[in-house]
Amino acid sequence: MDAGLLDDAALGALLTRVRRVAVLGVSDRFNRPSFRLAAYLLDRTAWTVDLVNPHVVETLGRLCAPMLADVPTPDVVVVFRAPAAWDAVVDEVAAIGGGAVWLPSGVADAATTDRAVARGRDLGLVVVADRDLRAEHRRWCP
Repeated sequence: MDAGLLDDAALGALLTRVRRVAVLGVSDRFNRPSFRLAAYLLDRTAWTVDLVNPHVVETLGRLCAPMLADVPTPDVVVVFRAPAAWDAVVDEVAAIGGGAVWLPSGVADAATTDRAVARGRDLGLVVVADRDLRAEHRRWCP
């Protein structure tokens, strides 16, 4: 069983209660998945979207915060960082009191993903892995 798999009811409940999302590792390059997802979230959701990247000053017409600790506590942190950093990201999300971590699909091997999911759950976080946030948003938040 995929450790990141939430049943549909849990996933729907998570998405319908989201009010604030942080996109960690957002890019200022339009061809990057993090840029496209952040653009979608800003344009198509009622969520407050915080953009976080210490190497990007501004993207999508908004200033980027350098660290998660520099934005109000998000309900969900969408991670666009290298898989080697996922454990540290999960720890950071737990430290700031975040509620959930959304890991990208198709980026890491199963062992890395499973380790990050288990770590997050051990810290009391909801962790979603290998799911497309855009598709799930369209499905649960029409």
